[in-house]
Amino acid sequence: MKSVYYITAFLSIILIIGLVYIAFFNVYQTDDYIYAYTTKKFGILGNMQEFYMNWGGRYFGYTYNMFVPLSDDPENILPKIYPVFLILSFIGISTLNFKEFFKYSWLQAIIKAFVLFFFYTVILTNISEHFFWFTGSNVYFLPVILSGFLLIFFKKYNDTGKAGWYSLILVMIFILMGSNEILALILLGIIVYLNTQDGSIKTRIMLIVALSGILISFLAPGNFLRMAESEDAFYLKWVKRILYFGADTTYIVIKTAILIPLFIKVFEKELAEIARRYYFKKLIIIWLISFLPLLFLGFIMNSIGRQFENIIFFWLLSSSVIVYMRFGEIKKFWIFSMAIILLPQTDFFPEKYKNFNLSFNINNIAKEVLYTDLKAYDSEISERIHTLKTTSSDSVVVDKIKTVPIVLYFDEMTSVNEPRDYVSMQLEKYFNKKYIRTK
Repeated sequence: MKSVYYITAFLSIILIIGLVYIAFFNVYQTDDYIYAYTTKKFGILGNMQEFYMNWGGRYFGYTYNMFVPLSDDPENILPKIYPVFLILSFIGISTLNFKEFFKYSWLQAIIKAFVLFFFYTVILTNISEHFFWFTGSNVYFLPVILSGFLLIFFKKYNDTGKAGWYSLILVMIFILMGSNEILALILLGIIVYLNTQDGSIKTRIMLIVALSGILISFLAPGNFLRMAESEDAFYLKWVKRILYFGADTTYIVIKTAILIPLFIKVFEKELAEIARRYYFKKLIIIWLISFLPLLFLGFIMNSIGRQFENIIFFWLLSSSVIVYMRFGEIKKFWIFSMAIILLPQTDFFPEKYKNFNLSFNINNIAKEVLYTDLKAYDSEISERIHTLKTTSSDSVVVDKIKTVPIVLYFDEMTSVNEPRDYVSMQLEKYFNKKYIRTK
């Protein structure tokens, strides 16, 4: 087991070095510009109201994004260091959790955290948006890190009973409820289950805080404005919802099933400890909470994308202990997991459903580091931004970006021969132009 464990840890270190290298060429992208523009136009409080009324209810995630210092960062420094900060934060909070829950030494806990980050990276469906898109990472990656803090607060409160830790729990619950809807539903499910096991006033207060946060988030007028009403017949809508739910769930089952043998092999000690502490029935209930956000996304007819990544990670963590307890010998097939993880992305589905193609990101990261001229990409983007800043004309036509990255997040705007898209719209607003297109 130790050899597999250390191989995975080594791969994780190589993976992180690759991600850090790629991050050095990261730049601001779509939505970063519109947040900067609307914050400058309305102010923080005004922009909070604007987004809540017209865009959505992620009161923490959207508000945090309003502090993007785009206009004060002409050298694109923040996009280059922020992904590294988040990656190190994930490893840091994971280290604290391993040390706190399993009583490891600092070195053991750090190595475990590196290995966990390896699995976290390979489960992502869209690594570009998750790690390298400033505003996207604050909605999907940052809340996972904050969830790690919530676990620490729970552990400290259970150990000490001090009111300070309980207060931090309540604050973090409210923050996470306003981060993204998927994590909010998972956390709400866990808190509801806790209330069935412990009817104390403090557990009830946690539920009240969670319900308050999720209602503020889900009932935002902006959510309803953005929901397109389907013109399909009633029965056809429900057929589509069932199909979306089935397709999304199938994808998650396949992806996690490939990973579980290796996951059990390297985390067998921790899974055995969890299995000793908790009844199988309770672990099944925790895993079933995964279906809350899956049902929600099926209902609104969302197919696999960045919004599913929190579900996949929770599914992997919660299902692996169940599989370990009933089919522990599956760990013998870890070599197949490792081999498949290193393969290139499949290409079975058309562009519209490309996220259903299986990718474990390792191959794409290697290609980005070895073959993409990221320096040329960075230079092309810098030249484009310089042109948009310095051109006095209200209409600007720029060259297309020739070096398109695989892993870095990039979305090209439309050309002069195509209808205006949201990328052009955002850049026009930020740079105060009437017309921005590519040749």
